[in-house]
Amino acid sequence: MKRFLNLTLLCAALAFGGEFNLNSADGAVTNLTPLRKSGEITLNLKNDNPVAGLDYDEASKSFLVGTLKFELYEMDGELKTVESYLRSTPDWIIQMEDTVAASFFKGSIGAMSYNKTYEFFKPAPNQSKEEANKAWRYLHDGYENFTLDFKDRYSTVRAKQQYILSWDHSDFYGEFFIASVPDDIKQNWSVASFSDTDNLLSNEFVPSFDETLGVKDGRDVSDYYVTGMDAQGEFIYLLSKQYSSILKLDPRSRKIAEVYSFKGASDAHAIAIKEGKFYVASRENGVNKVFVFER
Repeated sequence: MKRFLNLTLLCAALAFGGEFNLNSADGAVTNLTPLRKSGEITLNLKNDNPVAGLDYDEASKSFLVGTLKFELYEMDGELKTVESYLRSTPDWIIQMEDTVAASFFKGSIGAMSYNKTYEFFKPAPNQSKEEANKAWRYLHDGYENFTLDFKDRYSTVRAKQQYILSWDHSDFYGEFFIASVPDDIKQNWSVASFSDTDNLLSNEFVPSFDETLGVKDGRDVSDYYVTGMDAQGEFIYLLSKQYSSILKLDPRSRKIAEVYSFKGASDAHAIAIKEGKFYVASRENGVNKVFVFER
């Protein structure tokens, strides 16, 4: 079953609704690596907007949580305490749409819009009142403690007219990665990477499955629907709400090397990896949850 993203489906996806097949066994491959649920966290945030982005920074032992409504929360490693908070102004310089992903990058924290527009903010706790007043132009909340680092929009070729729901930075490759979602015009999705020095397109491709995964007849990666992403070492982990799966991508071979299956998250929209465990954010009956999965 292929999922295509038209305007109606986009609204449904961003509202964390729509009909998806959550059965991993119905996916495109037969050789799955099952994960077990080992934890469940209820997020206590300033506002009740749906969580759409999640990242973990090993150096600071902190999580970054992003919501659909331009919010970024830095939280402790247990996702219990909010350490900093900001809410940006979507129409400063370049128009932001609903924000669907979050990422740490060189001391700054960033949010990504589904139209490939992104922004990064760096901490500025000791800035003057005059500087804080300038920051108010692009921050509704948090302008006393943050300043805009940079803001731009990615330009792609293969996915030029497609939206995205995932994004992360890879220290290993020195690049940012995104994955598009299918729409009425293009029935497949692709992965693109961008240099973190000039933010220009480095690579863009449609992944394929490694033959050892046992691909079913007539099936391919376009059956999946990527709603989250985490970069760890040489691999990029793609969260698919469709078929409740995590696809382990090796960008060098452009192949999915492993497919993890999980149960218990009905609306998976963001992923972060901490100490080898998968933290999956999901909106459950109007409540922001993070489920922990491990092998």
